[in-house]
Amino acid sequence: MSLQIEGLCWGHSQPGGSWRQLFKDFKLECPPAQFLVLIGSNGSGKSTLLNLIAGSLTLQAGSLRLNSRPLQHLKDYRRARWIGRVMQNPLDGTAPGLTIAENLRLAESRRRSPFRWQGLLGIRPNKLDVLRFQELLESLEVPLADRINTPVGQLSGGQRQTISLVMATLAEPELLLLDEHTAALDPKAEARVMQLTERLVRQLRTTTLMVTHSLEQALNHGDRLLMLHEGSVRGDWSGAEKADLSHTNLRELYGSAKVS
Repeated sequence: MSLQIEGLCWGHSQPGGSWRQLFKDFKLECPPAQFLVLIGSNGSGKSTLLNLIAGSLTLQAGSLRLNSRPLQHLKDYRRARWIGRVMQNPLDGTAPGLTIAENLRLAESRRRSPFRWQGLLGIRPNKLDVLRFQELLESLEVPLADRINTPVGQLSGGQRQTISLVMATLAEPELLLLDEHTAALDPKAEARVMQLTERLVRQLRTTTLMVTHSLEQALNHGDRLLMLHEGSVRGDWSGAEKADLSHTNLRELYGSAKVS
């Protein structure tokens, strides 16, 4: 079993002092190489679940295992050895003042070290690194190989998110977390990033959890679709069941929730 969550509990205080118990004895299992898409209305727990897996939030109870390796007591930077992540904002996943090659070298350095990364020293790519990164981008059909020495801050949002995705998968993580990673992009950039997402997930056979509000993405991508509602599973579809779903089915399950 690649990802196994048992008895997960997590809640938070609300304005006025009341307590909201979002997850209670939550359970989830994802086999190796499964591409799982998570949907649900705002506040249903999608991004919170990814934060708990990545270590940005701390489980209050329960266990979290990745390939039988317990993670719940590890800090987020230690989990990063095995977990890649792409956030919604293209500004979050890259260092804008560094070139594409330097960002890719940085991603390699952080994934290979079990310790918190402390500075920029030692991440300057040599000529062989630059050539290797150019070949990588070309193999992935990412049209940025000729801009390998361009600062990432000069790229468009879609280009920057493309580099974020390559960085997150560079060291072939055991688990990839995608938190609405196309939500801030225009339709053309969204399509290109999703095309690259599919290519990387299938080539690397990385277990993947993708959060989205797009019903189009939910229906057209992934092996399995999970709908969350207030920290509980409202629907779980794969195979023929997922293939038979329609926009109407999902909108009815959402109820009055606003979806894209």
